[in-house]
Amino acid sequence: MVCAHSLMTWLLAAGGLLCLPFGLTGCGGGAAGSMDAPLAVSLQPPANLTADAGKERVTLNWSNVPTATSFTIYYGTAPGVSKSNPKVRDAHSIYVMRELLNGTRYYFAVSAVGVTGEGALSAEVSATPSANPTQPAPVSIRADADSQQVRLSWEPGFLATSEATSYTIYFSTTLPLSKTTAMKAAAVASPQTLTRLVNGTSYYFAVTANTVNGESALSFQVAATPVASPPPAAPTGVSATEGNGTVTLSWNAAAGANTYNLYYGTEFGVGKASGIKLAGVNSAFTLNDLSNNTAYFLAVTAVGPGGESVESVQVAATPMASTPVPAMVSIPAGSFQMGDNVADPSASAPYATPVHSVSLSAFSMARYETSYAQWRAVLDWAVVNGYVFDSPGRNGALQLGTHMPVTQISWYDAVKWLNARSEKEGRNPVYFTDASQSNVYRSGNLDLSNAAVAWQANGYRLPTEAEWEYAARGGLMAQLYPWGNVLDASRANYDRGTSTSIGSYAPNGYGLYDMAGNVWEWTWDRDSANYGLDAAGVTNPHGPATGLLRVRRGGSYVYGERYLRNFDKMFRTANYNGPYFGFRAASSQP
Repeated sequence: MVCAHSLMTWLLAAGGLLCLPFGLTGCGGGAAGSMDAPLAVSLQPPANLTADAGKERVTLNWSNVPTATSFTIYYGTAPGVSKSNPKVRDAHSIYVMRELLNGTRYYFAVSAVGVTGEGALSAEVSATPSANPTQPAPVSIRADADSQQVRLSWEPGFLATSEATSYTIYFSTTLPLSKTTAMKAAAVASPQTLTRLVNGTSYYFAVTANTVNGESALSFQVAATPVASPPPAAPTGVSATEGNGTVTLSWNAAAGANTYNLYYGTEFGVGKASGIKLAGVNSAFTLNDLSNNTAYFLAVTAVGPGGESVESVQVAATPMASTPVPAMVSIPAGSFQMGDNVADPSASAPYATPVHSVSLSAFSMARYETSYAQWRAVLDWAVVNGYVFDSPGRNGALQLGTHMPVTQISWYDAVKWLNARSEKEGRNPVYFTDASQSNVYRSGNLDLSNAAVAWQANGYRLPTEAEWEYAARGGLMAQLYPWGNVLDASRANYDRGTSTSIGSYAPNGYGLYDMAGNVWEWTWDRDSANYGLDAAGVTNPHGPATGLLRVRRGGSYVYGERYLRNFDKMFRTANYNGPYFGFRAASSQP
């Protein structure tokens, strides 16, 4: 991994202040139904703050405050965090603090910011990054109460790269809830029903994930009270369909429900305590006057004689003026200066020097990052036609939303999928198992050589690193970003904490979207120990012949502004498949 400097050094050098602005548009109203005011009418401290330690990072997650427009994170390496500590402004949950020191305990607190100013700090949490971290705590904990029992369900935590081996439920009738004092149900899976509980007694629950590296931190806490005449079960089958400034929500009828309530907002984790409420709605219900290109999170409850149910599984949708339609864009032939040709003083890039001239033939590049829907359509064809993949992929970062890029895809899976797409569409596959180019690459994790690629075939392939950078520049010369020299949070998703729908931001000069931010994109090339090997100028380079790692480009939603520049890159092993890794197609056919 290429790291120009640590986050701590960067922040302290700037006087302990890092500003990562992100414009957040307010919510629109709904059609029909009675709209309650947000349940939190003042800037209360964010609740349920959790800190999940990773490798050189800590992932922070907190409950939304409906009247907040952003949040400020305060942190330090000693307990007792206050507003005099270093801070990260304009943050949103989920937020990843990166480039921290393994083995050092960090302390965090978060405040809400709105039009009236800044609220008080949340409770303090801490976490210690580790070279061998546990999995993150589970999210979306739901507790459905019935007579003498509660049914718990949850989802894997953020940035989880593999499934937990098991989960543990902690529960108690008193707060605070802790691993040492609470009762527990070990080695369980979602969903799990706890029985022999006492009707009329309130119980508090949290869940942890277990792996070979140990047990995660506690999840958000939820509460439920078993009763003899419980409310209806939460609605199931909830789905969201976006339109131009609208989202239509549908769900299955819940037994015993007389009506339903809808909760929504623009932060993950929406619910009764943190969402805008629309009471008395029915399926299918349409929210109108929403902001296009803004992700909305939504949940539904059922209301009956026994009261209101727990929230349904959360869904998400992004209203858009028009649906993004995958297409290949012709990129003209030309020459450019590849590398750090502006010598950006804010962050050096030794891996992008010396600058050298590259000439490229015309080619084509996908307008958008490969979407999950596009990925699944080809994958379903491929698995019955001789292809074998390591990962089924996932729908964006949170397994939520529409038109999300596919993530958790290794380099090997991306290459095999591109071959499958070529064959499915009647094109000639590009990748073969060896230099003889007699066997199409369909299975296994093979370290393909440049000679195993039919470079002039009309099928789909990964762009070379040179093609990617040339396309990202969009015809501009000596500019930092695909749109120019000024960092602009309205042009890229780099601090949102989650992926956004493809096509949510304006394209570059070639009509390509998300060439900076959203998810990292695999390229063909291996890492180069000497970037200057081709400094004299090359035509259609295919990268080094050997190397242990593959190049990724474009930055992502959790890396901040650091890797958004046209020439920035990082390296990863080809089998890595993080939830912020995706790809887009290229072809030698213009």
